[in-house]
Amino acid sequence: MIIGDPYKFGFLIERVSDWEYPPFVNGLMFLYLNGKAYPEELRTTTFSTELPELLDEASPLVKPKENKKLFYLDSDERFEQLAALTYPENIDKENDLSYLVPFHEINDSGHAVFVLTDGENVLITAGEWSEGKLLPKNEYILPLSQYNKVVDGLRSFYDEMTPAKKPAKAKSKVTIHKIKKDGK
Repeated sequence: MIIGDPYKFGFLIERVSDWEYPPFVNGLMFLYLNGKAYPEELRTTTFSTELPELLDEASPLVKPKENKKLFYLDSDERFEQLAALTYPENIDKENDLSYLVPFHEINDSGHAVFVLTDGENVLITAGEWSEGKLLPKNEYILPLSQYNKVVDGLRSFYDEMTPAKKPAKAKSKVTIHKIKKDGK
């Protein structure tokens, strides 16, 4: 299934039931940016663990952080700052993961994808690790409304994949007895 426009920003996602073993739901998932796939090579994605984190309300993918100052910087300078915030050289400094898309198949393959907004548009930028340094590779800007449609499409895929939880049935029944005035 294709969600969004892979020539701009989108996902290619497919559940592969032959690769599954309960409780793990597996398949293929690629984030596309300007026609380039991330991860670049075939990797199995465990949807049952990857998608809940990716679609969590606190995830940068779902709720891109607004930072106009950073958004309007020169492309290379912006990428350098995003990389420095996320992966600081000073090991005593905490990593700021508020811009990093938590898609482990991308991150484990030597890439990083960041997302931020100016309030009206969303910027998605990807980089690749080379010789211990994260280098800019690709970026795309799209209106927030278009971006949200892609994220909503990913959420719909996940919702269809996971059966809706039914409300728990009451384990005990409460019987109300009326007591007559004479105590019986």
